[in-house]
Amino acid sequence: MPALDLSKSSLAVVDMQRYFLEEGADAYLGAPKRLVTNVLALIGAFREAARPIVFTRHAHAKGSDTGEMGRWWDGRLPFEGERQSELIDDLEPASGERLITKVRYSAFEGTDLDAWLRERSVDTLVVCGVMTNLCVETTARHAFMKDLQPVIAEDACASSSEEFHRASIMNLEYGFAHIESTDSIRKILKGARR
Repeated sequence: MPALDLSKSSLAVVDMQRYFLEEGADAYLGAPKRLVTNVLALIGAFREAARPIVFTRHAHAKGSDTGEMGRWWDGRLPFEGERQSELIDDLEPASGERLITKVRYSAFEGTDLDAWLRERSVDTLVVCGVMTNLCVETTARHAFMKDLQPVIAEDACASSSEEFHRASIMNLEYGFAHIESTDSIRKILKGARR
């Protein structure tokens, strides 16, 4: 595995929406309390390092063909204009940061994310958010296929069960991504600025 260099990295904050993180929502995860704390810490570190940040949200247009996603999840998806499709409080993109709305697991599929990252000379994508085994993993694999080095912030990701989270982390670590803690990413990023 190549050494981890974050000097040309970007942070992808995946689907930190009310749909997954607000109690009573359709896909509420009951995620560990550390999730939001660690995601906010990563956002702060990337802002301090003046590195690009992209936020994603999953939302379908009402009445649109949701494809296999809709069939798999029996239509229980977040839709535009619904409160559940919004990012949770405290996670608003700042000026110059990007918010991408997606309709598939990968943040690259059907979006201009790859071009946006290339315009900023990004070669490494640090990924955090939910769910580890669906949108986080698929985005990381897709990044790898586009010759970007994925890094997973293990303690800044969550899924509907710890078993799904762990299995995904093990799969990604084997042949796709660096697996790091929030603290180690922050230290490496700080060192890259020197």
